[in-house]
Amino acid sequence: MPLLKIMIVDDTDTWRMLVGQYLRNVPGVELVGEAESGAQALEKCVTLQPDVVLLDISLPDGKGVDIARRIKEQSPQIRVYLYSAYEVGEIRELSVNSPADGFVQKSALKSELMDMINKEKTRLGV
Repeated sequence: MPLLKIMIVDDTDTWRMLVGQYLRNVPGVELVGEAESGAQALEKCVTLQPDVVLLDISLPDGKGVDIARRIKEQSPQIRVYLYSAYEVGEIRELSVNSPADGFVQKSALKSELMDMINKEKTRLGV
């Protein structure tokens, strides 16, 4: 059975661990990789070819919006979802003209993440 391949990009080890642990328990999902910087994310997108990148909006080497744009330029088939502790309205303001496919708020991660996963699984037929 095909799986939805997801990669997490966040500079906080604990956050990557928590989200990764959650994703490993979701049926039909494979956590294919993690990155702690935009540069790592760009490299790993080429080698791992995830279906979805869950990308923190703020990383030490760049803004998530800019990194999302670069991911989409090199691999347009990859869906990119920005996430942040900011309120949804603030995320949308920061992401004006962003190529991101969606936004997930950290405070509502479980419910919003499941919505995103179900949407992407349906889109890909997995």
